[in-house]
Amino acid sequence: MKKLLLVIPENSYKSNDFVVAAEKLGIDFLIITDSEQVSSKFSDTVIINKFDAELNKNNIKKLKDVTHVLPVDHSALKFSGYLVDLLEVKGNKLESINLSMNKYESRKIFNSLLDIKANNEIIKNIDDINIFINKNGTSVLKPNYGTASKSVLKINNVEKNKEQIEKLMQDCFDQDLVIEEYIDGKEYALEGTIINSKLKKIVIFDKPVEYKHPYFEESIYITPSELSSEAEKRVVSIVDKACKKIGLEDGPVHVEFKINENQIFIIEINPRMIGGLCSRCLSFGLFKVSLEEIILHAFMNNELKNIELLNNYVGVLMIPTPKSGKFISINKEELENIPNISNVEITVPEGSDLLEPPYGDKYLGFAFSQGIDKKTVNESLLTAMNLANPIIE
Repeated sequence: MKKLLLVIPENSYKSNDFVVAAEKLGIDFLIITDSEQVSSKFSDTVIINKFDAELNKNNIKKLKDVTHVLPVDHSALKFSGYLVDLLEVKGNKLESINLSMNKYESRKIFNSLLDIKANNEIIKNIDDINIFINKNGTSVLKPNYGTASKSVLKINNVEKNKEQIEKLMQDCFDQDLVIEEYIDGKEYALEGTIINSKLKKIVIFDKPVEYKHPYFEESIYITPSELSSEAEKRVVSIVDKACKKIGLEDGPVHVEFKINENQIFIIEINPRMIGGLCSRCLSFGLFKVSLEEIILHAFMNNELKNIELLNNYVGVLMIPTPKSGKFISINKEELENIPNISNVEITVPEGSDLLEPPYGDKYLGFAFSQGIDKKTVNESLLTAMNLANPIIE
């Protein structure tokens, strides 16, 4: 008898979507969390255990029937790997999760497979950064175990960026920083699932908006992708090889990559689903079921079901945080009235303290769009991005 354990961290955007999907599919499941808030929300199916602490004997006993372990969000990854090893169940082992999250070590694997290679080093001080940039040119500084765009900085000139570098190094005092050659190219994201060590593509997103350098704050994702079926096959093939070398065996993956003159450059492979509420865009006009349902079915049944598509293009805007301060309000109703905007979700509670990029890791929320073509969706999301007028004091 199969039994799923969902590993849900505090403040996860995705907890409810995964629970709803599991219930819809009739999956027998438990939840383990590090949060009293999550526990009270989902009642008697929940076990509380800090993610930096080992399971006690009582909690191990409660999990004796678990056969599958799936992390819900980035901060659940390492604890999920620990549980897979401890319980000897289906999921990704801690060793492979650690390797995929380690920017310095995973780059070695990508360099062994890709035609485009990027030098990188672990740095200790600004002198190390200066030496690396003098040798390799424009580079990217980031925490070795960071997530998304938090504390990521593009550097052309150390003197010019010195204040930003010093602030970033202070912000990441508790972990190694990696500097890596900046590789140009058009950026995309692949959402897939691994079944018995074989990558299956679910969807590829285009990222039509350039980053506002020197930071890398995400903005708009749109799918179906502009990539040809041949190009998509090449992407899936090379990412599959990288996943195998990392040792990932089962479960969702979110992959950031670039294409430069028809050559593929993998930025990172994350053994989890796409972040935030972005997956919901697929339910607004593209897929007939949620991405969470697709992933859970594949994970529990070792098969990727035929994905029934609707006819629309879909996209999501991650509403940016323009400055640090206390969040007061945002013009949500105005955003909802933009043509082809399907829904707007503001995920930051009023009164929350926010940090601007690259030091914060929260978007104000998400705007979703669907339309008959990519241009329509892109225009509606760009309008939402330009019209968003948060009051932050």
